[in-house]
Amino acid sequence: MHPALLIFVGGGLGALTRYGATVLSARWLGTQFPWGTLLVNFTGCFLIGLIIGFSERSDVLTPAARIFLIVGFLGGLTTFSTYALETINAARAGDIFTLTLNILAQNGVGLMLVALGMLASRLR
Repeated sequence: MHPALLIFVGGGLGALTRYGATVLSARWLGTQFPWGTLLVNFTGCFLIGLIIGFSERSDVLTPAARIFLIVGFLGGLTTFSTYALETINAARAGDIFTLTLNILAQNGVGLMLVALGMLASRLR
């Protein structure tokens, strides 16, 4: 299958997953904090670490599967552009708590989850 088609389909599925996570998070946790964005970014960070870790250790994923999963699905799932907008909106609203928590959680925990995903890929 052509890489552009893999990215298109994977990206669409990732975007639909992101939308569902955002809607459900808002319904279950409220809209005071961008929980849906946080959830998909954490999930995406962990999954990209896991996929890269597996790909570095074996041929379990074909190049086409990696393109579909990493560029397509995870590209559609993760929302750092939304994260940036929500952070700027918190700053513009003067909501220093949400601004600070969002930056620390998205970046700090996200980096740790990439490393954790890579470590988890080495478990048997």
